[in-house]
Amino acid sequence: MRSLTDKVVVITGASGGIGSAIARQFANEQARLLLCGRDNKKLKAVAASLNLSHGNCITVTADVTKSSGMKKIIETAYKHFGRIDVFINNAGVGMNKLFIRTTEKEFDQMIAVNLKSVFYSFQQLLPRMYDQGCGQIINISTMAAKQGVPGLSAYSASKAAMNILSEAVASEVRNENIKISVLAPASVDTDFMSNMAPRSRVRSKAARKLMADEVAESVIFLARQNENAWISLAEIRPLLVKK
Repeated sequence: MRSLTDKVVVITGASGGIGSAIARQFANEQARLLLCGRDNKKLKAVAASLNLSHGNCITVTADVTKSSGMKKIIETAYKHFGRIDVFINNAGVGMNKLFIRTTEKEFDQMIAVNLKSVFYSFQQLLPRMYDQGCGQIINISTMAAKQGVPGLSAYSASKAAMNILSEAVASEVRNENIKISVLAPASVDTDFMSNMAPRSRVRSKAARKLMADEVAESVIFLARQNENAWISLAEIRPLLVKK
């Protein structure tokens, strides 16, 4: 397993939930971080909570659904750190709503945040990773992308499309020493899931939810793999331990 010390890691959607948990795990590995999101106050609070010097943890407020927002993130990282070793597409939105009641605006938002932002990251980051001779992109997906679930049509569709895009592009760049991986967790105990749960039309079969730190640990595992090892799609589920 490779060391993550001094590796430059960019995390989108880093102001809370899984994103901030990922930031904590990488900080424990003494990586150098760029945290991005839309809420500057929350980003600053996450950065301040990490055991990293100011120069090794910076924040950027940007809208990843815009090409200009993704460009701002990537250019800031290269200007400050000189490279990006690991880029984590964690920003996402979810909605639990029957398809017949889903508006075009809501569907477009799912596609913009969950799919198009990943497209922008590939488009702008891959040429730089080609030039530096290596790099890794980890995209956070969901188990809901595997099958159609009532109420999650737009959310599941956007994540399923992201999965296929990621796997196809990963196959195109794998011989250039560039890894693209998808991590698909089951239900996670975050505000993101809590906001969707009250409107859920399908009772979860899980006895418990995953914790954000458990998902973050899986991200660390993917990032620490040896150079010649590559997992394209990984799933993580909760396990009920009977006492």
